[in-house]
Amino acid sequence: MKSLIEILIPKSKKKRRRRTVFLVFILILIGVRVWLPYFLKDRLVAAVNEVEGYQCTLGDLDLALFRGAMVLQDFEIKITENAVTKPFVYCKNADISVEWRAIFYGSIVSEVILDQLELYFADGNSEEEEQAGDASWVEPIIDFIPLKINRFVINNGQIEFENMVSDPPVNLKLTQLQLKVENLTNSTDIKEALPSQLLLTSKVLNKGNLHIAGGLNILKDLPDLDLDINIKDVDLTELNAFTEAYANFDFEKGNFAVASEFAMLDGEAKGYVKPILKEVKVLNFKEDPPALNGFWQAFVGLAFNITKNIRHDKSGTKIPISGNIDDPKVEIGATIINIFRNAFIKAYEAEIDNTISLNDISKEQNEKDFWEKFKGLFSNKDKE
Repeated sequence: MKSLIEILIPKSKKKRRRRTVFLVFILILIGVRVWLPYFLKDRLVAAVNEVEGYQCTLGDLDLALFRGAMVLQDFEIKITENAVTKPFVYCKNADISVEWRAIFYGSIVSEVILDQLELYFADGNSEEEEQAGDASWVEPIIDFIPLKINRFVINNGQIEFENMVSDPPVNLKLTQLQLKVENLTNSTDIKEALPSQLLLTSKVLNKGNLHIAGGLNILKDLPDLDLDINIKDVDLTELNAFTEAYANFDFEKGNFAVASEFAMLDGEAKGYVKPILKEVKVLNFKEDPPALNGFWQAFVGLAFNITKNIRHDKSGTKIPISGNIDDPKVEIGATIINIFRNAFIKAYEAEIDNTISLNDISKEQNEKDFWEKFKGLFSNKDKE
């Protein structure tokens, strides 16, 4: 039986040469495997840092070659033009990999899964205390991914707004945020107007819940979409720091909910927002002093009471929105009428009406085109 030395160093010169080449090749592969994550990490950080106003730090970058994945750990984006210490973006773990199931449909695309993604916004008395960045830092990262993104997931995310210099200090959060967007490149070749599906859920403050679901088509220059949006069970007293700081009143009790539908086709939008406030009480004379602030709170409370449906103890309205996305129109008249409809006819429910769809916009566009052509016939005759 051959010894280990004879296997590694054969007596035959020809075999020894082949074995040497093979071992050198293996060593090169190992060296590249060790060096490549550091190279990619430096390249990615440098690319993001070239975006004006942003600074990127990255704890670690690892490669999982067997599944075609790149994993970013402790990824941070800070805004360099303010004095805010918290990062604008933080992500505990970002997994960018080949979406293997899409291969069965004949597409080679990627999926991105972000764990514990956190966005932080701040307000203050000066620009240095404010933080509200944009998405320009995302472009270098997308360019860094060799394949088109077909599936995008956020697990246990958070969005935070804070004003630590206001009186009182304000801190509002969306927590336990879950987002899943699938089939962004239509890898399954679905013959539908909206091939991509979106689902987002989150806690609003401590008791409220946010739910957004619908379809998308981002393959167009201006995406089409049809979304249902629900916010429920928000305790208004949890907004007291915000309303005291920004509107000079607070809630003694009450619940808040929103139901909304929004659709957009070729830049034309149509939808509505239904804000519903239930069992609202603004002023408690036993606790609040009858000063100027007390009179203001009394006025706010009176406004709620005048527009309240007494039977159901609800204030609410339905706000129609329509028009081009660059300049959408809010129908003020209909909104005011709906306030009194809620108060004296029938109280609105915080539920989706299922009255908005892409078909509605398409029909309106076809009717508009028809009448434009019809009017054009007469205008042409007048010119002649």
